[in-house]
Amino acid sequence: DTGKTQILKVPEDLNLDYGERVVIKTERGKELVKVISLFSVNEETFNNLNVDIENLPEFLGTASEEDLNKFVQNQLFSQEAIEFCMKQIEEHGLPMKLVKAYATLDKKRIVFYFTAESRVDFRQLVRDLASHFRTRIELRQIGVRDEIKMTGSMGMCGKECCCKEFLECFDSISLTMARNQGLPANPAKLSGACGRLMCCFRFEGKTYSIKEKLPEIGETVKTSKGTGIVLDINVPLEIVTIELETGVRTQIGFNEFIDEETWEKFLEELSRKVDDKLKCFTKVESEAEENL
Repeated sequence: DTGKTQILKVPEDLNLDYGERVVIKTERGKELVKVISLFSVNEETFNNLNVDIENLPEFLGTASEEDLNKFVQNQLFSQEAIEFCMKQIEEHGLPMKLVKAYATLDKKRIVFYFTAESRVDFRQLVRDLASHFRTRIELRQIGVRDEIKMTGSMGMCGKECCCKEFLECFDSISLTMARNQGLPANPAKLSGACGRLMCCFRFEGKTYSIKEKLPEIGETVKTSKGTGIVLDINVPLEIVTIELETGVRTQIGFNEFIDEETWEKFLEELSRKVDDKLKCFTKVESEAEENL
């Protein structure tokens, strides 16, 4: 329901394909999830990642046609639940914005996600919802970045926001990262759909670490084309712009400033895929529950 990834232990002889739906049992009840990847992981790896195998969701089996139909019905039901909840929020005058509603496959729990500028006392709202739906109700406060990850949006680059498309974790982002990429330190122009600094500054940062091996802007350097002053460094194009003593501007490739061994180490570092999904399983959030 949140679009985030989690690991699940399945039988070793089970073959699953990307996009296949399976049913699992979590602390919230039965849920339908999509398979992203299948890996062979030993117990030592789980220990190194501080993952408690015993607390992983229980695999119940591949989804049947009945399960898939229930999931579709629950999506329609969730839309009705949102409408009812919004009316209740308005009646109670609560300063909160409802983002999404989600019902588990067995409808034993309905989760309402919302954003708010501060903590909200929604105890009476939970009681009203529980009385109406006759099931367990959970209200979960999320941040604006989580909201965009759930609902999706378009970035200023014209593509779907990175958080919705592939990012799992929201790491801290600073204006220093933008400056390192040669961008003006203007938060208004560097903010994404969520109003926060764009996530791409973070995961693209490693690419710009190569600048540590290059001459600084304003520095005088000797090149195959002559001596000149560095005017600009374009990391994506791997080009350094230099103004020669003759006043002519020319572009020179990174390979003239970086030896082959250093360049290969840099490319190897970039090719390493750091799996950050495991640290995203738990988040500190506000929640309330009531059982009838």
